[in-house]
Amino acid sequence: MLDASVDGLSDQQILDEVRVRRPDIVGLSCTTHNRLEMRDVAHAIKKSFPDIVVVAGGPHVSFCPEDTLQHTAVDAVIIGEGEMKTLDLVSGKPLEEIPGLAYRSGDGMVINPDRGFIKDLNSLPSPARHKVDMSRYPGYSTLKRRTTHVLSNRGCPFGCIYCCATHFWGKTTRSLSAEKVIEEIDTLVNQHGYRALYFYDDAFTADRKKAEKICRALIDRKLGIIWGTSTRIDLVNEKILKMMVEAGCRQIDYGLETLNAGAQAKVGTKASYERARDVIRMSIRAGIRHVKVYLIIGLPGDTPAAMRETFAKTLSTCATEVSTQVLRIYPGTPIARMASERGMLPQEFSWYENFHEGWSMFESVPVFTEWSKDVLEQQYNFLNRYLKVSGFIRQRIPRILLPAFAKVDPAIFRAITGRMACFTGAASLPPATIPAPSMEAQDAEAPRPAYHQ
Repeated sequence: MLDASVDGLSDQQILDEVRVRRPDIVGLSCTTHNRLEMRDVAHAIKKSFPDIVVVAGGPHVSFCPEDTLQHTAVDAVIIGEGEMKTLDLVSGKPLEEIPGLAYRSGDGMVINPDRGFIKDLNSLPSPARHKVDMSRYPGYSTLKRRTTHVLSNRGCPFGCIYCCATHFWGKTTRSLSAEKVIEEIDTLVNQHGYRALYFYDDAFTADRKKAEKICRALIDRKLGIIWGTSTRIDLVNEKILKMMVEAGCRQIDYGLETLNAGAQAKVGTKASYERARDVIRMSIRAGIRHVKVYLIIGLPGDTPAAMRETFAKTLSTCATEVSTQVLRIYPGTPIARMASERGMLPQEFSWYENFHEGWSMFESVPVFTEWSKDVLEQQYNFLNRYLKVSGFIRQRIPRILLPAFAKVDPAIFRAITGRMACFTGAASLPPATIPAPSMEAQDAEAPRPAYHQ
């Protein structure tokens, strides 16, 4: 195992590690955010060590295997869940017999049909954390302790148009047993010294029975840990929230995304303002210390005015933090198909051509918007600053004063944004078009950015 992200390694340093270790196969994990770094690392490895087989896996390459094989130096792509397919590959199984494998064959490429999802997650070993220095991994600042991730289920039944989770993990929620999860947590506590965890499930309470069993086991074992997780507004009630708090839960992140009914109908969410307000209040009363709400700007069916109202209403809740990001286009999502149909992505678009829009934290990922990109950028820049100030106050004032601040905050927000054209008059502006990626060839001798997620 080599975590070049945490170690901050350059491509040359990665090559030095490959030279020392002399592997037969190098596997690269690829997300849309690090695809260009993956491309460069794969090219560097194949150029220096042509006999090494380079394999890419992860959510990005799973949805564009042809593009990956055509525009990068990787020899094969593992599509979807990778554990058993990787085992087949390193065991020497013939490539044509490995389900869900894409690879080059002569001048063409072959994509083997997949075999479906792993039904029994308990059959998989726990993550091999002993192969890395776990002390180097930072934690969530809101939990205020060194934190690591635990995944207790796979699969998402909701199919939101901006997310690939349903297509990558499947519509059915598959859960680890509570015993398996507690065994992993026990190792993290007693062997690695962790006192905080984050359940990295798409929705921790999607499988309510599993969630309750894990909570009960944490309560009974008295491991002394705190933890956080994410879920949906419509997947919790007072009983499960109180149980989660008793088990050590201190943070919940809710994916609200929008309160505009028109956008909700297209996106796949449905929480009303009243429901969101009551659940957030219920979470605070139960003892959750940090309640974070995520909103997305630029959703199809949304308008600047309706979006402004979504933020104002969300700020009127007792959430301790409201966060936002612009709607991005990711392969494997319905929004990507919609973007292609509307011409937001140029014809013959490759994810591996240089693409940098130069704003927001995900500058290498294309933006989806039904109104002017300039307006969207103005909205994001303002919201990013405003929400940081709001969150700073919400997380530091006495909890008893939070309801009072939740009345003042939206009034201030409405007063400021009511004078900003990007929140009140942008709907009539022409739709944005996303520029084609730069085709400039990179200097092969130029220093490469570190490989990172």
